[in-house]
Amino acid sequence: MRRNKLVLILIFLALLAAAVYLLSTHKNKETLKPIFTADSTAVAGIEIKNKDGSVTLGKVNSRWSVTKPISWSVQEDRMSLLFQQVILEKYSTLPIASGKQALKDYGFESDGVLRIKTFDAKGKLLREAWFSNPGNPFDYFRFAGSDKVYQIRQKVATVYTPGLDSWRSPFVLSLWWDQMLSIKVKHPKNSYELTRNGDVWRYKDKNEDFDIPAGNLTMGKILNSLSQLGSYSFLSGADRPPVDSLGEPVLEVTILQTDKQTRKIAFYAYKDKYLMIADNHPEYDFEVLFDTVFRFTRHAPLFRAREGYPPR
Repeated sequence: MRRNKLVLILIFLALLAAAVYLLSTHKNKETLKPIFTADSTAVAGIEIKNKDGSVTLGKVNSRWSVTKPISWSVQEDRMSLLFQQVILEKYSTLPIASGKQALKDYGFESDGVLRIKTFDAKGKLLREAWFSNPGNPFDYFRFAGSDKVYQIRQKVATVYTPGLDSWRSPFVLSLWWDQMLSIKVKHPKNSYELTRNGDVWRYKDKNEDFDIPAGNLTMGKILNSLSQLGSYSFLSGADRPPVDSLGEPVLEVTILQTDKQTRKIAFYAYKDKYLMIADNHPEYDFEVLFDTVFRFTRHAPLFRAREGYPPR
């Protein structure tokens, strides 16, 4: 009799262990499912939309770019975060709520909903998810057409909004020193030209002609500006002032590149800032601060100075 009881106990323990294992395995599977895809290369297009507008991101020559409402390079760091925190983010497949009332309670009928769609290389919709946050530490989401609500341990609805300025790269022009042969600068007080021979730059205006010392800070600031010349805000369409209302440029910069292309940039005083118009993006007026103009409107003695020595 005792032996039979022992066998029953062993069978019970075996069944209990099996049940715990199955439940544990099932639970782990639920927590390992990505919201959009497990393969980032499968996504070739993304649309982000809320009540304020939309932005479309797509692969152009294997690189991510803003494709609508304008064509522009994307902020690569922000794009990486979008994939890490949203596209590839994993969630528990066990919904925290479901039904029409749940959609209302978790904010999916409010104006704060953010909708994200992913597409493959042929433009086919892969998945659409809606994100909302009714005031909690983390967001909630649902898949389009479903009334099941899930939680994501990230902020999405208020962080990944479709504002263009938060997605496009701020750089209007990005040229490194070895991509340029000459830089011509013209402003009301002077005109000068910087020419490169190897890694040595030479300064020339109507009175001065000399090699710029290595490590010269004024030259370094100009080269740094041209490597990341841009703006986070711009005017377009009807918001642009007529060019003839701006008066004469306060600064003109003409760059001859090593590939023989020429870039022309003009700066105009506008309200409490300056407008920059570049020939590679003539449809926009970019707002820049005085510091950008100031870096180019320098005098010859500053180009002659050696680092650690006063200008002569």
